[in-house]
Amino acid sequence: MQCKKCGVIVPEGAFCLRCGWKQAQQPVASTLGAIHNRWKKRKHYRELSAKGKEGYDLAWKRLCVLSEKEIQRITFDEYQGVLDNMADEGLSKSTQEKVQQLVSQLNKLGIREGLLTVNLGQELVLEGRARKESLTFEDQHIPRMIEYAKSSENRYHHAAMVTLCLIFTAYRPEEFFHIRCEDLDPAVPILVAGSKTEAGKNRMVPILSVIRPYIEKWYLSCPIRNGKREGYLVRGPKGGKKDLGNWRAREFYPMTLELGINQPNQLNQKRKVPHITPYSARHTFATLAYRADVDKEALSKMVGHLSFETTHRFYIHSELEAMRREANKIESYLAEKMPFNIETKI
Repeated sequence: MQCKKCGVIVPEGAFCLRCGWKQAQQPVASTLGAIHNRWKKRKHYRELSAKGKEGYDLAWKRLCVLSEKEIQRITFDEYQGVLDNMADEGLSKSTQEKVQQLVSQLNKLGIREGLLTVNLGQELVLEGRARKESLTFEDQHIPRMIEYAKSSENRYHHAAMVTLCLIFTAYRPEEFFHIRCEDLDPAVPILVAGSKTEAGKNRMVPILSVIRPYIEKWYLSCPIRNGKREGYLVRGPKGGKKDLGNWRAREFYPMTLELGINQPNQLNQKRKVPHITPYSARHTFATLAYRADVDKEALSKMVGHLSFETTHRFYIHSELEAMRREANKIESYLAEKMPFNIETKI
């Protein structure tokens, strides 16, 4: 018989006398589609954020053209052909990168199951168009949103509050919506969240005075169970985690239109015309911090782009104070450049 791992002809038996492989270990189904189904049941996929899962699911829509092929028989050129077709369509490198990451994940599982010996995903070449430069909120947009958020009579005041929190924390929307009340300590004015990268896991961001009233309002509205507040800090209509897609479509973009932050033509042609997105808040934080001369190391830790150990939920007191001082520079910069009242009592 032929060994299913090393390929040499060996005597019939449970083990290959050449490489020691257990012949009975090969899964019954070994198509790329079957591997993909098994991978989605693994811990790596199950613990992804909703946005992370969405990215991989969209990548699979491109890769599924190979789903019926046995993973051992899929060649490098076939994987590369999927990416080349995406490049021909003008899709970005970041979009292709997600497909490459999925190929790599499925190949790793194939190797783990003894079906493959090489991860072809690591060799793929990305040639899509460069990612569009992200827009940031303009300076005048911030006081405009602060005033708008003060009154519940304004239809999208909640969207303005959330957006301001994103601007002054640098959290991605999906990270912010994942924060739970039981993870907050009212005596310590910081938020701890983040999950996309190793550097971003459980990163700490001071709660600046401009957004503190919003955080306090949401925290105090959390239900109390067993003597403490529980549940998501920002909740959906039924009390669960707020859905990012619905918030973006039904609250964020309508708010930007009402405040003149985005124009109708920008939102009617999103794929072609640059416009402000929820992710623009993160870029705005970084831009404001740079202008305010925030310490680069502190900024990296708040944004989550520096690999460092996060073995403790909170940093030592001296580091917390240093980070808070750096974050406060952003408010000082805004107050100097465009004086506005940061009192946001609601």
